[in-house]
Amino acid sequence: MRLILLLLTYLSSLSYAHSSAPVVSWITLDFPPYYIYADRDEGEGRDEQLISLLHAQLPHLAFQRQGFPASRAIHELSHSDSGYCMVSLYKTAQRKKHITYTKHYATIGLSPGLALRKETVQKLGLDIHQAVSLVDLMLKHQLTLGVAQSRSYGEKLDLLIARLPPDQVVVRPGWDTLQSLTNMLIKKRVDLVLGYPSEHYYLSKRLGSDDLLQVSLAGVPLVAKGYIGCTKNADGKQAVTVFDETLAQLVTTDEYRRIMLKWLPDHLRRKLNRHLTTDIRLLSNEVPTTKEQK
Repeated sequence: MRLILLLLTYLSSLSYAHSSAPVVSWITLDFPPYYIYADRDEGEGRDEQLISLLHAQLPHLAFQRQGFPASRAIHELSHSDSGYCMVSLYKTAQRKKHITYTKHYATIGLSPGLALRKETVQKLGLDIHQAVSLVDLMLKHQLTLGVAQSRSYGEKLDLLIARLPPDQVVVRPGWDTLQSLTNMLIKKRVDLVLGYPSEHYYLSKRLGSDDLLQVSLAGVPLVAKGYIGCTKNADGKQAVTVFDETLAQLVTTDEYRRIMLKWLPDHLRRKLNRHLTTDIRLLSNEVPTTKEQK
């Protein structure tokens, strides 16, 4: 009888733990190719696929998705009473005041690069497989650069852009700024557009242009890593702990690799794939063997 009572108590505690687990509310944005709301590739965004992959490993953790305009996302994440989580965030000192982050990265992609027309590549004799100097391109060849207003490209690039001749930099405000700049590039109103490689690739496909190429920039880190951030409350901290336990293994899977590589042209896909392979090898060496675990 005592054994039965103990078993009932144990099952009851499991049921309570399950029912008390927080529902994760993911903030999503209409921001392809990270989230794709309405297109032939709807649902194929990198970050939304990562969320699905993460919860496939955490079937006990209920979740929902909440769409916000990009301008409101960080504010809601930082100040919500109920709490939210978001994929692929940079860690900054200001954000850490209101957001709790995973220790392990959740997304990895190539750092910002340049989109340019094929004729520009041919005219300047550029090799798209080699990183180029933004300053050299701008100053030696008097090219114009398109950038999105109020967007950070990382500390080094932000400082570099601020020092470029103002008459050679076109700053575009408003919605869909990168798409607008890409249209300007196609129409030869700018020579270069700064953005993340996956964004350039997605937009060239969406706009049906086969006249655009991408090059990497010299002097910036090869990759950019994004983390999961949750509202800084009890539920958010609990969710982050669970995610950290799963991410270390998740990023070594073939499905994770497929998601991270999906929105890249071939020559940049190979570059990121080499980095992913190295990362996986390092992580695998950190995982203890069965004997060590015992």
